[in-house]
Formats: sequence, C-alpha cells, structure tokens
Amino acid sequence: MTTPPHSRIQLRDPGELVAAVPHLLGFHPEESLVLVTIGGDEPKRLGVCLRTDLVPAEHHRDLAEQLLQPLLSHRTRAVFLLVVGGGSADPPVHLPGRELVAVVDRVLDGGGVPVLHSLWTPEINAGAPWCCYHEPACAGTVPDPATTATAAAAAVAGWVTFGTREELAAQLVPEDAETMARRSALLTAAGERAEQDRALSGSAASRRDLTTVRQAVRAFADGRLALDDETVVRLAVALSDPRVRDACLSWGAGDEGLAAERLWLGLVRATPPPERAEPASLLAISSYVRGDGALAGIAVEVAEEACPGHRVATLLRTALQIGVPPARVAVLAADAATDARTLIEEDDSW
Repeated sequence: MTTPPHSRIQLRDPGELVAAVPHLLGFHPEESLVLVTIGGDEPKRLGVCLRTDLVPAEHHRDLAEQLLQPLLSHRTRAVFLLVVGGGSADPPVHLPGRELVAVVDRVLDGGGVPVLHSLWTPEINAGAPWCCYHEPACAGTVPDPATTATAAAAAVAGWVTFGTREELAAQLVPEDAETMARRSALLTAAGERAEQDRALSGSAASRRDLTTVRQAVRAFADGRLALDDETVVRLAVALSDPRVRDACLSWGAGDEGLAAERLWLGLVRATPPPERAEPASLLAISSYVRGDGALAGIAVEVAEEACPGHRVATLLRTALQIGVPPARVAVLAADAATDARTLIEEDDSW
C-alpha cells in the first residue's frame, strides 16, 4: 500500500492513469492486480495504491475480501482496477484477468466500494496497449510514464521509481558474506560487553546509546559518516536496546528525518542478522509513514527474516494487512518513541 505525493494532478484519460501507476507504487508492476483508490478526506483525490500478485481462480474471492479491509480503513469511495500482464490478449473480448476483475468488482461493490473502471495492459511502458474490460471501444496506448505529470510530482517529492519490485528490493541486499561474517563476530563480542554495561549502568547506558544514534544521524546528514566495521557495530549494539530502538521510531520531518531513513537503509545493508532486524523495522516504519508502502513491505520482510517474530515488524505487518493509514501509524510511532525516551532520559532535552 503506497500513498501518492501530495500534488494536484489531473489525469485526463485511462492511459494517463495507467502511466501513473509506477510512480504511485514506486516501481513498474508485472503480473499484478493494482487498485488505485479515490476518497478519504477529499472525494476527488487519488488515495492509496495497492498491488498484489495475480492468483489462480480458486483464490479470487479470498483475494478480493483481503483487499476490501484496507479500502474500508481508508474510507475509500471508489477504485480503479488495473490488471498488468496475466497472459496474451485478443481485445476487446478476450482479456486476461476478466474473471478476477468480475469477482473483485462484486466483492468490493458489496462492501460499499464501487469499481469505477477496470483496465488491462500487458505492461506499463510507452506505447503499450491498454483496454477496458466493460467498454470495448475504450482503448488506447500508454504514454511514456517517465514524462507524465505524475512522474514530475514524484521527482519533486524525492521519490524514486524503480523498473521492477526486484530493483526496489535490491536496495536492501546485504554486503558480501565475508564482511557480514566478520561483523557478526565483532557484534557477538560487543554485545556481551554491552550487556555488562547495561547491567551496571542501567538507563545511563541507554542514554549513551541514544546519543550515539542521534550523533550518527546528524553526521550521516552532513556526509561525515562512513559505515565501516566500527560504526556499524557501534550502532547495531545501540539499536539492540529495545528502548533505544523504540526511541528512534519517530524522528520527525525535514532533512534530519530523511537522513535517519537513509541511515536505516544503509544499516540494513551493512548489518548481519539478527541485529539487522532493528534498522529494517525502523526503515519500514519511516518509509510507510512517508507513503512508500512498497519499500515498507520489503523492509518488514527483511526484519522478519533476520529475526522471526520481531515485535515492531510483526506490528507493522499487521498494519499493512489491515490498511492502517500512514498518518495513524505516524501517531502510534511518535507515542511509542516518546514513551521510550521518557524511560531512558532524565529530561526532555532531545
């Protein structure tokens, strides 16, 4: 689930909507069902964008019912459906995904979320054909996604649109195995020392660790921080304290907030498991709050793989599944961060 940039864009025909989808999702979907929603507080505004893999016919209804809950959570007034791929086509009658579209249409309409338009395209690239499922004369070609108004708005917002979901996920691929093994050994020793320090120093150790993370974010924002062995181990140990990690759940807006997210992403690549789960969960929260549901979902997967049952990752996984709005997650994260800081700080000087 991804929230579009807050810009006023007029989409004049279905082809422009199709071309906008990669920028709404953050990547070019393949073999996918995409839902672009209308509603929320502004009835004519594009809302969240959801994507799911195409599934066999026996799972169509289950998928439709799963999609309904997040739509209701976001007070969706209506949706556009787009099937990308799914096989060859002979427009206008023989289009892949027709049965899936029919089932989703019935389930969503029964839940009070009507489908305004249903479209098919083999791919979202310039010149690709698009067709409507219910209006045979409604067809055209996709404009170049890179030159649309949505692309410009995404660029202004600082969003990057990847060629595929795999390219998006590649941002989080860990460094080479030798580096990970070396850091894992260093973390074992450093973790033992940290446990002793926390046992002797109590909250003072947590305050030092929180200071370490805050200084790292500032240095990273200024381009003064290299993620070498020493830095990665020091930050991984600091974030291994759940109170410190929770205190970092909400870093605020602006350049420092963006620097924190970039640091979390860098640490996901640089940190071995299970400690890798901490920056991955922080990245998942910050990217989801920013509206990048695709990156958030991948970061949750990374956190859960690094540390099965990880508390923050599990909570965000649930939020993603039931469609908790990013603004609500932002409030919950800010409250959790405030509570954590209250536990480990003597005053409100942060």
